[in-house]
Amino acid sequence: MFIEYNQNQTYLLPQNFKEFLWEWHQALILSELVDELDLEDLLNEYTDESRWRPAYHPRMMLKVLFYWYMNQTFSSRKLANKLMSDLWFMFIAWNNKPDFRTINRFRKEKGKILENIFVQVVLKAKELWMIQFWTVSLDWTKIYANASKDKSYTIEKLETKIGKLFDEAERIDEIEDSLHGEGDWSDIPEELRTKKGRAKRKKEIEAKKDALQIKKEAVNKWIDRKEEQWIKQERINLTDQDSRLMMMKKKDWGVGYNPQNLTENQFILETTVPNSAEDTWELVPILDKFHKNYGELPDKQLADAGYASEENYQYMEDNKIESYVPHQKTSLNMDDYTYDEKNNSYQDKEGNTYKFKQNIRKKKKWVKWRPKKWVKLKEEEIKATQYITTLADWKNKIITVNKTWKALCKKNDERLYSKEGREKYKKRSGCVENVFWNIKMNFWFTRFLLRWFEWVEIERNLICLAHNFQKIIGYRAKQVA
Repeated sequence: MFIEYNQNQTYLLPQNFKEFLWEWHQALILSELVDELDLEDLLNEYTDESRWRPAYHPRMMLKVLFYWYMNQTFSSRKLANKLMSDLWFMFIAWNNKPDFRTINRFRKEKGKILENIFVQVVLKAKELWMIQFWTVSLDWTKIYANASKDKSYTIEKLETKIGKLFDEAERIDEIEDSLHGEGDWSDIPEELRTKKGRAKRKKEIEAKKDALQIKKEAVNKWIDRKEEQWIKQERINLTDQDSRLMMMKKKDWGVGYNPQNLTENQFILETTVPNSAEDTWELVPILDKFHKNYGELPDKQLADAGYASEENYQYMEDNKIESYVPHQKTSLNMDDYTYDEKNNSYQDKEGNTYKFKQNIRKKKKWVKWRPKKWVKLKEEEIKATQYITTLADWKNKIITVNKTWKALCKKNDERLYSKEGREKYKKRSGCVENVFWNIKMNFWFTRFLLRWFEWVEIERNLICLAHNFQKIIGYRAKQVA
């Protein structure tokens, strides 16, 4: 005897999708979480005007997007197939079947709402006491862009390439003129019917371009000569102009972005997607963004030596954030020098005297690529005092005393290298590195599929939301089970 097996057997009443799910299934918990979100801003974007076909419900589309990224399905075509064949996806969409174009268009057009949803999810985790904004960790990773590094050119090479295209166009133009002569050009303006006329119009267009270039230079006059040389050396990718050529995590050169994650208890609190390999200038912007979204700042900040700078230490000091950030740049150990206040000089242990030379005030400008333009990112003012020895044998030896940097480093080191500080810093790696491991190894997300800052930020928010939802779902599943 066997249990009855008949594939032609029909049900008297249709079954509910929920009957196939257990209470702690991630699809069911995700659906409940999204139902708790406030989507008023998203719903207001839809008008009540009559249309030939009603739109799919945005709450359903959001559930599909989140479950899509949680299950390592980043292709909209594959997702459209799963909505017709995968029971869990059919439950999330409740048997709606948007095609891949609709899914992709929703992701791009409504992706800006993800920032607000991200904040709501973080606050939901705070209500569950999964996080408390006490001790946060900041770190970075490199993710490849949807572009080839072979398509990256310096400005000089790009100008040469464009020049060759213009030369080829001129050659083809001459061949066509010799073959067809004047011809019947009644639909073309008279001044463009001859090569001479087209050359004249080309000069007029180039003159206008030159005028626009002069205006552009006037607007960006703060960029000095050295920065302009640096910009010319920068490589621009023709496929994704916002991506940059940088050393990736595998020690290979590739075109990509440098996402930054602020985490607590392996939960992502804030994220940004710069295209610069320099991490030093990313701590203040991400903390400012955190303060803007949540109205407060964390109590303690953990980060590696890449984020150590006078500006970052000063920012955390001013905002009463306890910093646990080791620094590679060591300040002068003034314990080896004795200060003479009357003569404003220092003396080392060997008896060499260093007399006052000058106060240093150097301003360093930093630029960063943003969509369609270079913008001024930071202006650092280095304040220090230089002393030089009076002995002939030590004529060229100078000591530079930066009291601000020394004071900030001392406060940071006292916390960091204490017994309690060392225990806190040990947890940094597990708190933030495991997040990147989950995203890259479990979600298989190692390359952006979208291009340009606007779309890359949408995709980054989606993958971070998928990670956070996974954490909350795991927490709720334990309670239900």
